[in-house]
Amino acid sequence: MPKRIIGLLLLCLAPACCAAERPSEFILSYWCGPLPSETNEARYKEVANAGFNIAMPPCAAADVELNRKILDLCKRTGMRAIIADRRLLAKQPNDDDFTKNLDAVIADYASHPALFGYFLTDEPNASAFPLLGAVTQYLLKKDPEHVPYVNLFPNYASEQQLGTTTYEEHVKQFIEVVKPPLVSYDHYALVGDTERDVWWDNLEVVRRQCLAHDVPFVVIILSLPHGPYRDPTEGDLRWQAYSSLAYGAKGILYFTYWTPSPGDPLGYHGGIISYDGKRLGKYDMVKRVNAELAKLGGVLTGLKSTAVYRSNDARPNALIKTKGEDLVIGEFADAAKRKYVMIVNRSPRKSSDALFTVPRALEVVEVLQAGREETVVDSEFPLDLPVRTRLAAGGGKLYRIVE
Repeated sequence: MPKRIIGLLLLCLAPACCAAERPSEFILSYWCGPLPSETNEARYKEVANAGFNIAMPPCAAADVELNRKILDLCKRTGMRAIIADRRLLAKQPNDDDFTKNLDAVIADYASHPALFGYFLTDEPNASAFPLLGAVTQYLLKKDPEHVPYVNLFPNYASEQQLGTTTYEEHVKQFIEVVKPPLVSYDHYALVGDTERDVWWDNLEVVRRQCLAHDVPFVVIILSLPHGPYRDPTEGDLRWQAYSSLAYGAKGILYFTYWTPSPGDPLGYHGGIISYDGKRLGKYDMVKRVNAELAKLGGVLTGLKSTAVYRSNDARPNALIKTKGEDLVIGEFADAAKRKYVMIVNRSPRKSSDALFTVPRALEVVEVLQAGREETVVDSEFPLDLPVRTRLAAGGGKLYRIVE
């Protein structure tokens, strides 16, 4: 498996691949890149300065010339790109020119050093999985360095949208039929002044299926108000991102970067960049959150999720015991079997003074970023001293547990 994909995903992209080196980068991207008319170096520097490492296509259609321009700009600004090309799904597997058509797409882009992958489709019905599988497997066979990218529905989609009786069946069927190197799904939980309870169920289903099939996943979160969804605060952004990390997500994408047309019936407004190109306050919020995620992502991409639970769950074998605040806790292990715990504040509205103990540890260290740790507790076994940590609204911290 080529190192360029390994560096952005994790241990193994498919059951057939070999063990990978420890990855160094976490996927940070978005939906709706700069408009075609705004595809210039200043705009892509702006994208990179917000902490993104993968550029997604504009919401408008892109042709080969625009895709190549985006790739060149990504190369100059230190990013990579997922390109969209209508030819990718233009032919059926039984068409005589099915492979010839995909070969032409690969020839146009595969040699570019800034290419990360190929955007295939968004929120497909299960009836599309055979075609997506045929395209995905051909692309991986002929161009294994680059990711065929498909984004799935959330779990509040209808049976008619999903094409399956249950959401779990939808995700399982997608992985088994399409055999993707990466699972992506969107979920917008910030409804009015509440959060969808099914947010947590969605994370659990995708985590379970991706662990069972040894595939990484990323989550698309809400960054702009529209329809029934509120305007996310910085706490809302952290809440969506950090709770996804606790369940093992290897990347976060935002919906959206560039605000779609204000004339849309859903009333899009207040994105990271406005429709007319103004940098809004959301830009600095996202930049701060991305800086946090990038630091922890260098560690998290090399970890495997081993457990996830709420602080009030009774778990006799849990690595930590918590008191008071409502938290979500993710447990992880690295290739060397070292253990990690991510503690996340379940409230997007208020900070938390979380208190926890680690019954079986010799030492607990806070992971600040890849290669940097800060000793929080150093005690003889057993460790009974409570650890108090301050969590921002929706925020989280990662600890390494030395037993």
